[in-house]
Amino acid sequence: MAADASALEKLAELYLDALVARDPGTLPLHSDFRLTENGQTLAIGDGLWGTASARGKYLHVVAEPETGAVVLTTVLRENDLPVIAGIRLGVRDGLIAEAEMVVSRSDILFYKDGPANLEAMGAPAALWTQIEPEAERASREDLIAVAGSYFDTLERNDGRHIAPFEDGCRRLDNGVFATQAPEFDKPGEPPFYALGPAGQFALGYFIFVTRIRERRYPLVDVARGVVVSFPFLDHAGTIHEARLTDGRTVPIGVRQPFSWQICEMFKIRRGRIAQIEVVLNMVPYGMGSGW
Repeated sequence: MAADASALEKLAELYLDALVARDPGTLPLHSDFRLTENGQTLAIGDGLWGTASARGKYLHVVAEPETGAVVLTTVLRENDLPVIAGIRLGVRDGLIAEAEMVVSRSDILFYKDGPANLEAMGAPAALWTQIEPEAERASREDLIAVAGSYFDTLERNDGRHIAPFEDGCRRLDNGVFATQAPEFDKPGEPPFYALGPAGQFALGYFIFVTRIRERRYPLVDVARGVVVSFPFLDHAGTIHEARLTDGRTVPIGVRQPFSWQICEMFKIRRGRIAQIEVVLNMVPYGMGSGW
């Protein structure tokens, strides 16, 4: 065991403090330390390490002592501009050996208020830190299987193979709720954003997500039922309409190939997904993680 959960969480805080101070000298770095930012191998001091200027209020940290993994999502200031980051640290012998950073600098209209929304929240929903009753805890493998069923349903989504969800499940994308969010639906049109994840998947709208790859699950907190994944969502740009299961045909605006690099957290209870939090970074089509 590399460290207990509290020690890993303290290392995550220390990493953020050093990052915004632009001073890695305070960090216990392993001799084999390796850093990537948005899929690119960088020297420490480069990239966000040269531009981060302040920490935000929002911080969500999860840890798995058995594997020495800790993942956080947070708001940072980068030369006074807000960004959302998903950061994975790999710890060996009490030293930080790996840092994988997914930094969302997207100015896409849908996500423009994301950092401010997270700052207003201040902290993740309470259910993320709730310890599940021991008798109801799933194994690491079973938790990964539930998270994997989400990606199986999303890839070339056709309304079938619906992953298991709690009725109140919501998905938080870059600080914006993209499910159970009726304010994003157009007046007079059938609801979409107002639906939960199961309802959206059942329509078959996401058929334009043509491939989900690098489905890594580097952290699983069995006691809390939390799974973290770092996959890529490929959009080939070849699907221009979706024939929904309610009989409608709707246009798809993806006209060029691109991929989302994501850090995605799942809260799973009694075999169902209860909450989802995602950091999305738009990257060149087919790009790899570097891991």
